[in-house]
Amino acid sequence: MRFLLLGDASSYHTHRWAESIAGEGHDVHIVSLEPPIRGNVVPFRPPPVGKFKYVASVPGIRKLARGLEPDVIFAHFLPNYGLIGTFLGARVKVLALWGSDILHWAFKTPLHRVLAGRILMGYDLIVVDANFVVEVLKRNFNVPPERVRVIPFGVPKEVRDLGLRDLPEEPLHFVSMRRHEPLFNHTEILKFLSMLKNDYPIRVTYLQSGSLSREIERYARDMGLDVRFTGRIGYSEYLEVLRATHFCISVPDRDTSSVSLLECMALGGVPIVSDIPANREWVDEERGILTPPDADEMYARFKERFNFRWWKRAREANRSLILQRCNWEENLRRFLSTVESYL
Repeated sequence: MRFLLLGDASSYHTHRWAESIAGEGHDVHIVSLEPPIRGNVVPFRPPPVGKFKYVASVPGIRKLARGLEPDVIFAHFLPNYGLIGTFLGARVKVLALWGSDILHWAFKTPLHRVLAGRILMGYDLIVVDANFVVEVLKRNFNVPPERVRVIPFGVPKEVRDLGLRDLPEEPLHFVSMRRHEPLFNHTEILKFLSMLKNDYPIRVTYLQSGSLSREIERYARDMGLDVRFTGRIGYSEYLEVLRATHFCISVPDRDTSSVSLLECMALGGVPIVSDIPANREWVDEERGILTPPDADEMYARFKERFNFRWWKRAREANRSLILQRCNWEENLRRFLSTVESYL
């Protein structure tokens, strides 16, 4: 099959999809309006029109698509590349939802909801990574469940093969894995950590970056926390951070299945996550800490739950779960088989 993949080429996840599909013997072409982190992208210069660049790029991408003659349009993220994909033709059109697009953007206003519904109608198959999203699509956008497939992004073999690293009992290493955006409640995370440092020796690593990076760094200093801010790092370095992690923290108000959470669980990080449907699909109180995104609640639940014996049992149980349910290669083949059934 020939795929035209529309997505953010500055994101590692876009390239993993493309490279994995190509690794199964298919022809994959990425078109992106963002600067690529790797070179396997079809050259395309977006019009210089700011926030309207996606709509303005439709004629150029449509022309490019006609030349490539793809069997499959595979668009990622509903409001930008999902929108572009509705204007393109192919034998099969697939939309991958990333979480914040369908859980946040689509409900901003009644107009957003209508537009989201129109975009969803333009695809033969919709791919999501959490079971509860199937019901969200059915209830709010009349998308039949048979048009939706739950395909967890999964953990690739190179990560599964790394195994667990023995870690000391102290200092406890906490890692924040999510973008520096309001959705992820970083102020509450830092408050929680500032409370915890009075009880345990800790160290803190902040991955990622975003619109709140400077504010988060300033707040951490004000709270007396010594935080290592990595910014954007390579995948190998990222995996090494996760292997040295006692706890991975992710407390968004809403989310689907977080790939970084699954990777961290595979490598031994015990999750401290918000008590929302997506996280409850992967975490329970025997294997992690489910909490409202509130510093006082996070602290109380951590103190109630944590001891090192529990932590060791939890990390081993999490790894077993991920190895059982999150084999990326198997999930990918299941996805490709489903796409082929539409041809």
